Amino acid sequence: MSKITDQFEMILKEKQIPLAKKVIDNGQTLYNGKFQITKQQALPFGIVFDTGEGIIDYQIVYHQLAFVSDFNKKAAVLEVLNELNELRSGYYRVCLGGDGEIYMRLLSRTSTDVQPLYEMLVTGSTIAKAVIPHIEAVINPTKSE
Repeated sequence: MSKITDQFEMILKEKQIPLAKKVIDNGQTLYNGKFQITKQQALPFGIVFDTGEGIIDYQIVYHQLAFVSDFNKKAAVLEVLNELNELRSGYYRVCLGGDGEIYMRLLSRTSTDVQPLYEMLVTGSTIAKAVIPHIEAVINPTKSE
C-alpha cells in the first residue's frame, strides 16, 4: 500500500465508511461503495488511485445517476448535461456513456494530505443528489410531474 491510500483508509475508518478495496490489473487501487440517496435508491461510486508516491492522480465516479433508454431524447439529455456541467456540477463532469448510462466523474491529484479528496467525495454525493432530478425531468418527464 502507498502512504496516500493508507491516509485515505485512516479517514474511512475514522468516518466509519465501509468501502470495498481491490488492487486492479494495472496496479491501481480501487475502492467501491454506495451512497444512499433515498431509502429505495443507492448510488454506486468508485475511487481509483494511481500507483506511486508523492503526488498521484485519482478519479471519483458516481455511477448510474440515470439511464437513457430512448435515444430519441439524446439531444435533450446532452443539452441538460451541458447546462449541469456549466452551472451545477462544480469540479465534477456529468457524462453520457455509449450504453446510455449517465455518470459523474472527477479527475484530480492528491498527496498524502487526502482530506481535500475526502471532501470532494462528500461534495460529489451532494452534487449527484442535486443533479439527478434535472436529468430525470428530461428522461422521464411524466414521472417528475
